[in-house]
Amino acid sequence: MKINKGFAVAAVALAVQIAAIGWLVWRYERIVLNGTEVRLKCQAYDPYDPLRGRYLSMTVREDCTNILFDASGQSEYERRNDVFVQLGEIPGSNGLYRVEAVAKEPTDGGLWARPKWVRMEYALGYSDKGKDESYDDFHARREKSGRKAVVSFPDQLFVNEKVAPEAEKLLRERTASAIAVYRVLDGEAVLTDIEIAGKPILSVVKEEKE
Repeated sequence: MKINKGFAVAAVALAVQIAAIGWLVWRYERIVLNGTEVRLKCQAYDPYDPLRGRYLSMTVREDCTNILFDASGQSEYERRNDVFVQLGEIPGSNGLYRVEAVAKEPTDGGLWARPKWVRMEYALGYSDKGKDESYDDFHARREKSGRKAVVSFPDQLFVNEKVAPEAEKLLRERTASAIAVYRVLDGEAVLTDIEIAGKPILSVVKEEKE
């Protein structure tokens, strides 16, 4: 009886795990099939990671000063993941998007997604300090400059381990032409591809081999 009970508990636990994985796969495929395609400029990022080789890592950062809530009390550089960003196509950019607003909840209209994280910073950076300006005067001016949101998006694209090293090398060498391709649906964004000079990165890897 004890053996049967233990088997039943294990079977239920396994079923729950399978269901959870299935739900994640279904959610991902639903966004990929039905979501709006969003393309953002990205750069190569080469961190140390024990899983390196299983995915390509890159960086997508967007700055936005249109913050639709009071961020004055938030510590500088503090990250938060409880906000949404509005994405809009850049006119004449051949399909590139940018972050147009940051809000606690999506407003009516527009394309909204929850990013990986958002970090609040002063609108003025240290590079804006005047040559003869004292640090006290600069900090006072910086305090009055308001805040900007630095937005980060999902940044790992899983690929076949056999081609990952070549794709990673290609991404570093041609990062100036790299574009991260996302699909956005119901406030969620998933990374589906990285383009190099307008072509899927794995296609470029294949061309390089031929």
